[in-house]
Amino acid sequence: MQILVHGWSYARYYWDMPEQPDTYSYVRAANRRGYATLNIDRLGDGQSTHPLSAFDTFYADVSTVHQVITALRDGRLGTAFTKVIEVGHSLGGIVTMTEAGMYKDVDAIIPTGIAHSLNYVNVVTKIIADDYPAALDPKFAGSGLDPAYLTSYPGTRGGFYLGSASSTDPAVVAADERLKETGNLVELATLAGYNVLNVDRTLNIPVYTVVGQQDPFICGLLGPSCGDSQALADFERPFYGPNATVVADVVPNTGHDLQLERSAPQSNARMLDFADKYVGAGRALRNTAPGVAAPVPAPRNPAPSLAATTINAAVMHAVVPAVALLQQASNVVPGLGDNQDPIPGMAHALSTIGNLTDSLVGTFPEDVIGGI
Repeated sequence: MQILVHGWSYARYYWDMPEQPDTYSYVRAANRRGYATLNIDRLGDGQSTHPLSAFDTFYADVSTVHQVITALRDGRLGTAFTKVIEVGHSLGGIVTMTEAGMYKDVDAIIPTGIAHSLNYVNVVTKIIADDYPAALDPKFAGSGLDPAYLTSYPGTRGGFYLGSASSTDPAVVAADERLKETGNLVELATLAGYNVLNVDRTLNIPVYTVVGQQDPFICGLLGPSCGDSQALADFERPFYGPNATVVADVVPNTGHDLQLERSAPQSNARMLDFADKYVGAGRALRNTAPGVAAPVPAPRNPAPSLAATTINAAVMHAVVPAVALLQQASNVVPGLGDNQDPIPGMAHALSTIGNLTDSLVGTFPEDVIGGI
C-alpha cells in the first residue's frame, strides 16, 4: 500500500491529475505496477474537514495521517496491509518525514519536492506572496473559511512549474488552476521548525528523496544544491538514522511539481523502481483499467459580497503587480535565481542542530513534542 500526501494549496488531484491521466497520474502508474494506493485529502483541504485555523496545525495534520496508517495496518479500511510506503509532495513531504520519524509506522518513505532545508526566501516571495485569503477567491466565495485559509491569486499556479515549453503542458497548468485548493497559515507557522527538531535522526528505513533540478523552493539559498543526485543524497544523509538507506534523485528540466510536469513519467517510474527494490512489488493485478474514482462535489460558488469583490479588485490591481516585481528582482540574486546554495555551510549545520535538539527532547511524549 502507498499512502499519498499532497502539498500546500493542493488536494488529492495532485497525485491523480484528471488531465491526461495516463501521463500525469501517479495513482495510475502505481496501480499498473501492482500497488494499492490511498490518495487522501489532508486536514483542511479538499473533501476533508476544514477546522478553524487554530486547530489546523502541522502536528494535527501529522497525527491524522498516522491515524490513517494505523487503520491501514489494522484492516479497518477493508484489508490489513503489512507493508506501507508513505509518499509526500512539498508540505506533504514534510508531513511524511515527520510522521515516519515520530511514529516509525511505515516501511519506506518517498518525500518529493522537499528536503530537510528549504529556500526560505523563495518560499515566502514566490509562494506565500502569491496567496490571499481563500474567501476572497471566486472559487471559495461563501465557503465560510476563516482568513488564515489562503489560496493562490488567479493565474499564478504557473509558479509551481519550471514553465518552459519543453517542461510544462499549459493544459495541466490550466487544470491545476481550476482544481486549486487552500493552505493554512497556522499549519505553515507550526511546521516552521521541522528541521530544528529533527525526529528523523532515529529513522532507519529506506528513503528516496526526489527534487526537480530547477525547484526554486528547495534548491539554492539555505537549501541543498541541486546540481546532481549524489549531492542531494549527501545533503539528506545526516538527517536520518545510521541504518537508513538514503537515495536521492535530481530530475532535470523540472521545477517543483514533479508529478505535473512533462518529466512525470520518468519520476513516477523511478519512484516505483525504488519501491520495488526496497519494499517489494505489490501483488495486485497489473496493467488493468483504473477503477471509478469517488465523485468530487462541485464547489459552492454563490455570488461574492460587494466588500469581498472590492477587496479582491484592490489586491489584484495593487498587490499582485508589486509581488511580481519582487519575484523578478529576486531572480538575479545568487541562491534565489539559481539552484546552488552560496552559503552551503549554514544549511548543513541544520542537521547537527536538529539532531542535537531531538536528542535532548526526543524522549518527551509525542504530544509534548507536537506542541513545541
